[in-house]
Amino acid sequence: IETHYYFFHNGGMLPVMLLVLLGAAIGTDPITVWVFRSRPFMVLGRISYLQYLMQHVLQGWIASTFGWQHNPVAQALFVPALLVFSYVCQRFVEKPYTEYQRWRLEQGIKGCDDWAIERLEGIFAKLACKSNR
Repeated sequence: IETHYYFFHNGGMLPVMLLVLLGAAIGTDPITVWVFRSRPFMVLGRISYLQYLMQHVLQGWIASTFGWQHNPVAQALFVPALLVFSYVCQRFVEKPYTEYQRWRLEQGIKGCDDWAIERLEGIFAKLACKSNR
């Protein structure tokens, strides 16, 4: 088992992984194209940023609620819980908000963020005029 561990740990699969990724990027390998365009990979791609953002939040909550150091069950369930939590956040928070922002942009409706940006642009424009004098 140690031989396999050292092989994988020291990058023995790296050439194979690079070929798979290269084939998928070029679009010539139909198997990798099919795999990377499958529904699970598409969902993982959509939730990957939320996984990155929420990993410490969820781990902190699990640690404070259930303990982390000596709780192998919490550690084992962390990744599935992170996937579910990220999916729920993407589906019920990020996606509706993105759709709302897109609709608002299409309708030409300004929000508080637009007001703040315009206000800051005005302040910076005045400062730039003063510094050019």
